[in-house]
Amino acid sequence: MSKAPEASSSLANSSFRPRAQQRWVHSCCSLAQLAHALTDPDITAIESDILLGRHGLEFSVPIMAHPPATSSDLTFKEFLDRAVADGTRHLKLDFKDMAAVEPCLKMLAERWPKLHSNGQGVWLNADVLPGPNARRKCPVAFDQFVPLCRRICPQAALSLGWRLGILGPQQAYSEADALEMAHACREYKLDGELLVFAASVRYSEIDPGPLVTLLKEVPGSHLLLWTGSGEMAIRARTVATLRALFKGLGMLDRVGFDVLLATSCAQIGQAHTVDCTFTSSRWFRYLFGCHGGHVHRRADDNARLRANPLASSERQPLVRPSTAGGLTPSKDAVSPQTPQQTHSLP
Repeated sequence: MSKAPEASSSLANSSFRPRAQQRWVHSCCSLAQLAHALTDPDITAIESDILLGRHGLEFSVPIMAHPPATSSDLTFKEFLDRAVADGTRHLKLDFKDMAAVEPCLKMLAERWPKLHSNGQGVWLNADVLPGPNARRKCPVAFDQFVPLCRRICPQAALSLGWRLGILGPQQAYSEADALEMAHACREYKLDGELLVFAASVRYSEIDPGPLVTLLKEVPGSHLLLWTGSGEMAIRARTVATLRALFKGLGMLDRVGFDVLLATSCAQIGQAHTVDCTFTSSRWFRYLFGCHGGHVHRRADDNARLRANPLASSERQPLVRPSTAGGLTPSKDAVSPQTPQQTHSLP
């Protein structure tokens, strides 16, 4: 695992706080994974998945697990208690089951004063609207998830995304997806400064236009582009192209990447194969009139896209110091990940 640019701090140091440049562990859903994350001084933020399932002889309790798993040796309560006791890592809680949301939020609310005094940020994440290739009801719906979060844990930031299918005729976010999300956020009066929209980087590359629309519709909001659990690494050129696009639109400070970058020749070859599949699907949709909105660029915009290579060691802040001395969510989301770090992503 490569080091973050700043020097590592010792966990034994009582003044240690999560650094502005985050190093993530993803899908931390077992006692062993959590123990490793809490003893690794380079890890400053933990993401984990939550659903209602079995823990030992207990049934229908909130556990840390990613579907299709239905059992775990780690309950949400133990996960949270250990993270709070450690006091040095930010938390991103990815809810996969609506039934688990309220009991978990109540436990989180009870521990919020300690989380706050520790300087630990918390992001509540869920796929809350139907998205490309998954135009069906979401297990965690916007109109249920958001009101609960705002009522029980109003201090926490929200990370909202769309349910996705792996392959299909709609491999891109549409203007309708963006406008539905923007409308829902306005309806519930969500503060853009505490709001991150999470979108697949490959689906976003196909047509970034709707996500640009969304950032315009929800002032102050942020966009996180990710690679998913078990997904092939992406080429650095993909990230460079998207960065250049958002920079040209004056939005780069509102966009972050949580992606697995291809570093070896084998990974680059695999990424190219996957990207070709997505490109073929894009042309198929174009020829048959199934494409959505597009971002129109001038020739000089295209030149800028080619002239902005990405350094694989780049880090982007998830939080930045507030004027009160604490930590607040940053407009930059999270950093590109190395293969050693991202064995599984949300």
